[in-house]
Amino acid sequence: MENDRRSYRQTASPGRRVIGYQPRPHSSTIEERALHHTTIWGMLTWLGTQYTALAQGRQMVQERHPGSTCHRFLGAVAPQKFRSPQRERLLRQSRQLLHLIVEWEGLFSQRFFPRFAARSGFS
Repeated sequence: MENDRRSYRQTASPGRRVIGYQPRPHSSTIEERALHHTTIWGMLTWLGTQYTALAQGRQMVQERHPGSTCHRFLGAVAPQKFRSPQRERLLRQSRQLLHLIVEWEGLFSQRFFPRFAARSGFS
């Protein structure tokens, strides 16, 4: 999402190199499973639906660090990355959450996912 020109397919296979699984130690079989470009889409869609996690996370960051500007990050997305207003909203919210997570992990001892969101019942 940070590279306006990179597609989901290019993200899943940077430089035409497949991102796959590392074979198990001492295994004689070759691991052929690889990251599919639709996985990127699915992950961003899921992140974009985490409204409660985003709102609660922002509130907790603001309480810990009142000078934080995490609530001001718009998460703008290049127009060629979406075809509908709904998809734009999901991608924007995904970027906002990813931006928040970086700040969160600098302020709190626990990682944002899975502990914060899972223990708080966010879905």
